[in-house]
Amino acid sequence: MSDSRVEGGKGRSAFQEVFGEMPLPVTISSSTLNYEDYWAQREKNQIVTEPAKRRARGILPFIKEGDSVLDIGCGTGETLEVLQKERSIKGTGLDISQTALSVVEKKGFDIIELDLTKPENKLSGKWDHIIMFEVAEHVIDTEVMIACLAGHFSKGLYISTPNLGYLAHRLRLLFGRFPVTYISDPREHVRYWSVKDFVYWSEKLGFNKPDVLGLRGKPGICKLPARFPSLFASEVVYRFHP
Repeated sequence: MSDSRVEGGKGRSAFQEVFGEMPLPVTISSSTLNYEDYWAQREKNQIVTEPAKRRARGILPFIKEGDSVLDIGCGTGETLEVLQKERSIKGTGLDISQTALSVVEKKGFDIIELDLTKPENKLSGKWDHIIMFEVAEHVIDTEVMIACLAGHFSKGLYISTPNLGYLAHRLRLLFGRFPVTYISDPREHVRYWSVKDFVYWSEKLGFNKPDVLGLRGKPGICKLPARFPSLFASEVVYRFHP
């Protein structure tokens, strides 16, 4: 994790990524994290996530003018905004937060309130593209969520998740610290994958082998994160073909 949540803010340096202390919330509580409060606070403070915009820019080459896009775990819709501005997409946001979805709807996108981690909930409809950025690591039953996406996209499925095999994370383990892939609370993430593990795992779920797009990492010289994502990319997008 190296990005600031605030637009224009600086993230963690390479030294901090390897040797920095674990980010922890100001008040450590055993209470359950409240997803509605999270989005309400973000909207109140007008927090804009540069990573969400970067991921959208990363898949722009695969999106055509007017394509339909479903964003699962859309939050307040920053990713859809970039795609709409650049490609005039027909966007739909899916989330479990009424607070977040109300913001997405005000931005002019269709919305779906649905928890896809529950087997009884099924996705209805078909889109040119489905995106699911930084969601897989937040839920326990990711297999249920991923499996229900098959047959609902005609051009591409894009899933991003932190890469536990990233060089800085390997070095943290070497020096006795667990990798930091979250923002401020270890409870944010409950699942972890390296690139090889994610590809193997998704194939076992019945998907074709995905293209691996390394979007960010240190060092960024010679496009190392893009050329060798398994080692040099902290953030990876997996592109699945129908």
